[in-house]
Amino acid sequence: MKKKFTDLAGYSPDDASDIGIRIRLLAGEIYSIGTAVDWLKRQSFAQTANGQELEYRAQERGLSRKNPVQAHGILTFSRDSAIWFDVPVAAGTVCSTAGANPVRYVTTGAAVLKANTLSVDVPAQAEEGGSAGNAEAGSITVAVTIPTGIQAVNNASAFAGGEDEESDSALRSRLLQSSASASNGANAAYYRDYALSCDGVDSASVVPRANGAGTVALYLGGRGCAPSDAVVAKISGDLNAAREICTQVTVAAAQMLPVNVTASVTAAAGLDSSEVSAACETAVRNYFDGLGVSEPVVPAALNAALFSTGMIRNCTLSVGTASVSQNQMAVCGTITVTVTQGG
Repeated sequence: MKKKFTDLAGYSPDDASDIGIRIRLLAGEIYSIGTAVDWLKRQSFAQTANGQELEYRAQERGLSRKNPVQAHGILTFSRDSAIWFDVPVAAGTVCSTAGANPVRYVTTGAAVLKANTLSVDVPAQAEEGGSAGNAEAGSITVAVTIPTGIQAVNNASAFAGGEDEESDSALRSRLLQSSASASNGANAAYYRDYALSCDGVDSASVVPRANGAGTVALYLGGRGCAPSDAVVAKISGDLNAAREICTQVTVAAAQMLPVNVTASVTAAAGLDSSEVSAACETAVRNYFDGLGVSEPVVPAALNAALFSTGMIRNCTLSVGTASVSQNQMAVCGTITVTVTQGG
């Protein structure tokens, strides 16, 4: 603006002059307006909107951002030696992982360690929602509110199913899918869209005429695991209450199909073998966490995930080749990573 003024007026205004100050203020306001218009353009379309504005766009299609989901699993309360009386384990008993940043878990049901027995299993879930609640087997070992008579707690199997609040990209994907495949209350899109709108469900497979004419089967999957029984029961009840006439709706968690992965990798120069192995295992788990119900395992995509770590120069991959049916979901089984240092 200052240059244009100089070209037209034949002189350059002093920065401290009235004209110079006006030019700078006007330029700032024009820039602010341009920035606001650019922001408005981005927020006007589902493809580019984010945050609260994306949620507003989703609400126009009857969608909302999914809440965090608590991880769930089984805790085992035990003693070293049996005693002659029963020991109750109340619902709401709190346990946690060890370490500097422990994650707390709470039992969701009551149980009794019977006399002359050493252990009892109790269902439990993370105290708060989020992926931080997913815990490896054997990592929940601290009894915060330990019942009298109980000496130890542990989780023989992993706690899974914990998910963070739905991201912008995931919500955007659902929004665009709902527009591309419109639900009419009776088609496959209707059942799929409803299932995906529920917390704890990341994928769904709809099988029309699964048990003959007038039947629909819906198989649900979480992030790398099956959704909880409570979620499955809620979706089943809601869909059967709203089903079309003369239609039987069957809702079930997809059958988990563990797939074992063996990888022989050559580490990039200067990298520690343990770091490379850990990065590769994480990449494999993340790949499987992204798979949905009935989606096949693609070795080429898994290979690409390993190379995306940036820590390997070469890779030989062996993946279980079992086919995935419409009622199954491939999940991560045993991961074996052999690291060779590059020359």
